[in-house]
Amino acid sequence: MIDRLYSAAVHAADDLLRDVYRLDVAKALDPLDARDFLVIVQRLARALTGVSRDAEAAALRRALATLDVDWPNLSAAARDQLIQAARGAVGGLSDKVLPRVDQIFEIEARNVVTRARRTTVRRFGLHIAASTTRTDERIAAFVRKSESNFVRDQFRRRSDELSQRARDIVAAGLEQGLGRDDIATDLSAGLASIVNRGKPYWEVVAMSFANRARTYTQLATFEDAGVEHYRFDAILDEVTSHVCRFMHGRQFAVARAVQRFDNVESANAPEAIAELQPWMRVGSDPEGNQVLFYERGGRRRLVAQIDEPAVGQRDQVGRYSRALTNDQLEAAGLMTPPLHGRCRSTLVLES
Repeated sequence: MIDRLYSAAVHAADDLLRDVYRLDVAKALDPLDARDFLVIVQRLARALTGVSRDAEAAALRRALATLDVDWPNLSAAARDQLIQAARGAVGGLSDKVLPRVDQIFEIEARNVVTRARRTTVRRFGLHIAASTTRTDERIAAFVRKSESNFVRDQFRRRSDELSQRARDIVAAGLEQGLGRDDIATDLSAGLASIVNRGKPYWEVVAMSFANRARTYTQLATFEDAGVEHYRFDAILDEVTSHVCRFMHGRQFAVARAVQRFDNVESANAPEAIAELQPWMRVGSDPEGNQVLFYERGGRRRLVAQIDEPAVGQRDQVGRYSRALTNDQLEAAGLMTPPLHGRCRSTLVLES
């Protein structure tokens, strides 16, 4: 208890010195340590939010200024032109945000990979060098590129969503007989959540980025050390997801996981990466049973049926049926973290 309080006080002091007094307190954070991993994610998310906030706010202001017109007296063709103009107003958002995001990813990728390798070597007593190898540099470059692709894809979809949402809001306002000011107010309220993703979105990106970096580094380190199998290791606390509880303790082959990484690395589009390395989700089947599934080719693929959920409990995994075997999970690309948006799981050497 005292150790936890001391650790919390240290992190609080660190945050205070950095955020309030603008003093950077260097600390060798360990990506494989649960608490340090969350600190890495929080810092990364803050940095990503900071570089995107002003650009997103400016894009939203441009879009709203374009849309603030006399809607009731416009023709249908003129309304379509205005909505397209508003879409164009946010079209350059990615060009302003992504270079800054890439700079952050470049620095953090190297840091996470280097620290993850050193910790893996030390924690599991592997008889290989702890310094970064060419493979680790390749991982850092790939993770940075991969996450940037997903961010870029999210920005691109955002423009489409803004166009459709603007049409819906304008149409609803005209049907209700609203005037320019009322429709403009509705547009402002309805579009803010689309253009300004804010902290939650960047936290998901940060956690996915950091977890993928440490996972790939562990795989490469295991391969260098001649380790043949690893175990999926989840943090079994009250907020652990159905996904990680189901995966906890499952054993997979290092060689097959590394091959999947090679395949993902050679993919040239976010959509292809999502097919090779899908996320697992929770939903219902046609009979109303709660299930785990992934998507491929536009179709849901069953992973397991959740018979006895354990979410909210410590040290419990729950009970499942109709579950894929470990070999089937490997074939589907469901064998390494992250498997969902806020996945904290990692890998453990299997002797």
